[in-house]
Amino acid sequence: MAIQLTKQQQQYVGAGAIGALLLIGAYVKFFWLPISAAKAEARQKIVEIEAKIDKAKKQAARLDRLKDELNVLNEQAVQAEARLPRSKSVPDMLVTLSSVAQKQRVTILTFAPGPVKPQQYFMELNYPITIRGSYHNVGRFLAALALEQRIFNVQNVTYPAPDGAGEMTVSFMLLSYQYKG
Repeated sequence: MAIQLTKQQQQYVGAGAIGALLLIGAYVKFFWLPISAAKAEARQKIVEIEAKIDKAKKQAARLDRLKDELNVLNEQAVQAEARLPRSKSVPDMLVTLSSVAQKQRVTILTFAPGPVKPQQYFMELNYPITIRGSYHNVGRFLAALALEQRIFNVQNVTYPAPDGAGEMTVSFMLLSYQYKG
């Protein structure tokens, strides 16, 4: 079955086909391609945003752990500052020494701030001290100083012979430390 078209009908069919191709081309160029590009760009943005969200969630999970670590470090800093204070505070030192001496039944005869020796991270504070008490009370006093929260060290201890009452006068250099911060 062959359809015979006139020349004019063939021109209309050709013009219709060309028009249809032009419409399809215009549709692809002005609608399909821009919309496809916009969809691809939107998909890429979604992927990037999801990656940022995942990263933020991981950081948020780390935040709680970091807060806990910070709290632990702050507690350790408070404890360290109690052992190695930032200030010299001679009155606090006297209160501590008097308290320990009273508990151990030792009498502090002399106490004077001595020279300060700077070290790399701290200052070494020297205090020449003379105490009076029995041999065992003096020993307990020195041991109690070693157990104090603040760091103390004892050097150059001079133990003379006890007198008739069993007491002796002991001289030593008490070292304390101050954070150099």
